[in-house]
Amino acid sequence: MAYDNRYDAVEYYDRFSQPPGDDVSFYLNRLPKSDARVLELGCGSGRVMLPVSKQAAYTLGVDLSPSMLAICNDKLSKASITSTQAKTLHADITTLDVTADEPLFDRISAPFRVMQNLETDEQVNDLMRVIKRHLKPGGEAVLNTFRPRGGYEKLSEFWSSRDGTNVEWEKTLGEDTVTFSDDCRIFADNPVRVYPKLIYRRYNPAGEMLDESVLEIVMRVWQPEELIELVERHGFTITNQFGGYEDEPWLEGTELVLCFTH
Repeated sequence: MAYDNRYDAVEYYDRFSQPPGDDVSFYLNRLPKSDARVLELGCGSGRVMLPVSKQAAYTLGVDLSPSMLAICNDKLSKASITSTQAKTLHADITTLDVTADEPLFDRISAPFRVMQNLETDEQVNDLMRVIKRHLKPGGEAVLNTFRPRGGYEKLSEFWSSRDGTNVEWEKTLGEDTVTFSDDCRIFADNPVRVYPKLIYRRYNPAGEMLDESVLEIVMRVWQPEELIELVERHGFTITNQFGGYEDEPWLEGTELVLCFTH
């Protein structure tokens, strides 16, 4: 089995990773109908998939991390979600093809910046082909990235300052404390991308470090015009665009959220 880079940090990522804004309500409110079939690409530990599966007729969650899927499946089981309501699949979202076994989907989403983990143009184009292959005509797809503040020079200056020494947040876990910092000093241009190390440290009440988990990821940066061009180049029609999950106007929030159909 391929190496699962999320294995060491899965507990912390599942418990503490949150987007800016209520994306769960956003996705629930945009379900096209009560009998909707939903495909979630990069479902992770089920943070969005679980509540969606309670409202949609059927949800298929796909992820490449077995450890994240294990948590997702446990959540579905504890919520008494049956296999007729929701399933998960260990697969690559850039090569997925379940059309032989599954009808087309009314909604396809890749919540909380999933597509930014795709580093190359080939991977991104393959993702768009996967969406077109599985989306019902007239159905809706939703993609999300963060909104970059400036070009490569400004971003690289910002990333250079994040060397992992400053604690970004501190939260409790039982009697222990978990801190988070990130090291973003590795980055590249053409296309613009950063390779953050997400560092979680757990301390007991005496201040002794019990655990350090480092999650290394890639985050490709999408300028607004690049994201629009990508969607349209693959033959989709943009139906709505938001600056965040609270329906912020395009380019006025922290996020880029595109809704489109074909």
